[in-house]
Amino acid sequence: MRGRTVLIGGLTLAFVALCACAVLGGGFLAYRFLPRLLSPTPTSEIRTPTARPLASPTSTPRPTVTAAPPSPPTPSPIPSPMATEAAALPLRVTIPVEGVVAIAPAPDGRLSLFTANGQTGFLDPRTGEIAEGPTAPSRVEELVFSPDGEAFALRTASEIRLWDIPGARTRFTLALEEEVRRIAFSPQGTLLLVGGTDTLSGYFVETGRRAFAFDLYDAADQFVMTPDERLIFQMTDRASDLEVWDAYTGEWWGSLEFEPLTAIALSPDGRLLVAAENEMRPMEEGYEAPFPARIALWAITIRPEQQEVELRLAQELDLVPELEYGKFPLPLKALAFTPDGRRIVGLADWVGEGDTNGRLYVWDAGSGRMIGRAILPPRPLRIALMEEGRSMAILIGYMTGVEVRIYEIPGR
Repeated sequence: MRGRTVLIGGLTLAFVALCACAVLGGGFLAYRFLPRLLSPTPTSEIRTPTARPLASPTSTPRPTVTAAPPSPPTPSPIPSPMATEAAALPLRVTIPVEGVVAIAPAPDGRLSLFTANGQTGFLDPRTGEIAEGPTAPSRVEELVFSPDGEAFALRTASEIRLWDIPGARTRFTLALEEEVRRIAFSPQGTLLLVGGTDTLSGYFVETGRRAFAFDLYDAADQFVMTPDERLIFQMTDRASDLEVWDAYTGEWWGSLEFEPLTAIALSPDGRLLVAAENEMRPMEEGYEAPFPARIALWAITIRPEQQEVELRLAQELDLVPELEYGKFPLPLKALAFTPDGRRIVGLADWVGEGDTNGRLYVWDAGSGRMIGRAILPPRPLRIALMEEGRSMAILIGYMTGVEVRIYEIPGR
């Protein structure tokens, strides 16, 4: 593996080694601790802490939580350009890869690359150089770092394992009892959140004890948690309801009604929710496709005593629905705020058949103006913010990535 071209053969848990090095300033701990990482840990009973009881929303009446009637978007003194007028996003570097299935920012500022056959690479966003990482014998489906960079959680086809980087040990392992759509750490890093097809659960990262488990009405395709780690907003792809769950009490507060959703994100301060709404329209030959209806910022008001959430329309984001081949739309599949909350990044992908391009957007969160746009090669698989929100990495390819592109974020 040399220069800016990398042939990566697989995913690795052992990349932990390099992360541990960054945290401790040591050597490649993964080589030393990989066997322990992959070996089974003693099983222990996972108990439900009394402070956060298990919840079963089907056992209680469904309350009503609705979005406030939309108000006109806040006018901006700067004329809002159309999406086609947005400046082209600066492309820093394109790095060919093979077999990459996932990307994730590492605590040391590099981008971790995970491959189907068990190997890792570590991409330096400043130079485009990739350092080779060690190889593991099993495929990692997903890996996320804790906010303080001292732990990470990885998901395979059969289990979720939380690894302590300073201690070079497994804190706990969870056997998968259903299909898992996503894992994430809570904003303060006290919980590991696991979203599946039927259940949304939280586990204390220090002990592995289950804090809550919500019986879902639809799969947890995406979810966000408020900074105080109390409320979770959970959506199912192309469904209209945004469910609200209380992690403190273990109760379901109700649903916020939208058009069918394809992506959501929460601002770092928890005051704004950005949501991509779409209308499902019938197409030829029995297809239904989501046509973009609106991407908007909603101001959040929470009244815990009443178990009430109110959303007020604060700003609509610039967007001109784009069609490939004049037929299929490009709905948003991912949204994210930069850590300072000033910029919003959106990734759009095609929903039809054949080879077509994706889109990458950057908006100014204060005005809603689109300030950057890029046409991506087929097809964008993953996006990861890097360098404290100054750049973003996009994995491109079919099923597995063929290249990683790094774009600059304007005004950062």
